[in-house]
Amino acid sequence: MLACVLLIQGCSAVKLAYNQAPQLVYWRLNNYFNLTDTQANRLRSELGDLHQWHRDQMLPQHAALLQQVQQQLAADITADQACRVYADVRAQIGQLIAQAEPRLVVLASQLTESQIRNFEKQQTDSNADWRREWLDVPADKLAAHRFKLLLSRAEGFYGALQDPQKAALRSFIAESTFDPQRSYAERLRRQSDLAQVLRQIASDPANTERNRSLLRGYMERFNTSPDPAYQRYALQLVEEGCAGFAVVHRAMTPAQRMKAVQSVKGYEQDFWVLAGR
Repeated sequence: MLACVLLIQGCSAVKLAYNQAPQLVYWRLNNYFNLTDTQANRLRSELGDLHQWHRDQMLPQHAALLQQVQQQLAADITADQACRVYADVRAQIGQLIAQAEPRLVVLASQLTESQIRNFEKQQTDSNADWRREWLDVPADKLAAHRFKLLLSRAEGFYGALQDPQKAALRSFIAESTFDPQRSYAERLRRQSDLAQVLRQIASDPANTERNRSLLRGYMERFNTSPDPAYQRYALQLVEEGCAGFAVVHRAMTPAQRMKAVQSVKGYEQDFWVLAGR
């Protein structure tokens, strides 16, 4: 739900996306699993309850974090500061996942083998798209693609970028250790892991405690790969991202930094309005 909000620019769009978040999540899950009418009705009810909890409990926390970020954006930001914000966001997402866990277990316990196979097919189709975008392209085109995406996100935040800021973005991409092959392998591992967990839950759907433990174990492996080499790689990407943000932000003009402050302020105000505060 938070991703739906933050990926759309503009105050009215944020409010619209947030209010439609339960339906957007339902559409995605239904596409994965081709839910029955009974499953669909229960899922809609559960998503509605989760959405209300998020509105009451999490939106004020999101707004408070954005207040903190605004205070930092007017000046230079260190990599450590950026990583602390990243850690705070991860912690807030963790609260949402913990709240969603019982509902996810109920949904998983209702899935049939046919629905799990449908999920695997959807993942296969998605993987083909991912490969075309990130893996099956020459290095120069991949770099150009990453630059285009980062430029779009940065300009939605800071306004139009000039040559010095664009140069900082290109330098970040050139020095990045992002390896699409390694990321793709972990993507496949996570998908296989989830399908296996769903089948384990389906084998004994009434064993709620065991099934919650199975799902919790999957989420732990999702956040921290069992592959030590990938753990090091993922940590390096985070550290690079924090350092890269600090460098790019340092290249921004005072006017661009104020635009960023205003952008974050707009999100904060939207969150308070959506929370009814």
